[in-house]
Amino acid sequence: MIDMLGKKFGMLTVIELAGQDKRKEYLWKCRCDCGNETIVLGGNLRSGHIKSCGCAKATGERNGNYKGGHCKDRLYHVWMTMKQRCTNPNNGKYYAYGARGITVCEEWMEFETFRTWALENGYNPNAKYGETTIDRIDVNGNYEPSNCRFTDLFVQNKNRRPFKRIKEEIA
Repeated sequence: MIDMLGKKFGMLTVIELAGQDKRKEYLWKCRCDCGNETIVLGGNLRSGHIKSCGCAKATGERNGNYKGGHCKDRLYHVWMTMKQRCTNPNNGKYYAYGARGITVCEEWMEFETFRTWALENGYNPNAKYGETTIDRIDVNGNYEPSNCRFTDLFVQNKNRRPFKRIKEEIA
């Protein structure tokens, strides 16, 4: 048996072993990014044949919170990309977030909780691009209410880790 607990496949995160089917293939209980839970054959997860609980296929889109109706909401995409940077090793920005140990707090793993916090803490759904972005106050800290704020790109770009230049030595 290949242990898949905690691994991410598309929009699905494996949360527990759910048993075996008639052919003795392992079944895994997974939580979809939309919040639904589903049981999937391990082989279908590893092959990429199954990537969501069905929410993405039902609408013909790849990433969305179809259950909650927020798939086209800009804040939903902020939330999804925040989670992906911290939890998905296949994400291009994972090295700068999840690989450094930066996490998303447990309460924000549910979109509605994050949305409520965001609307109460400066998120403006009508703002122009770059006027309302999520920013971690401590750039080495986690995504959590005490370490995040909404600000513009100017403030966010000033709040960065120091840039390190790598000198190439010419032999």
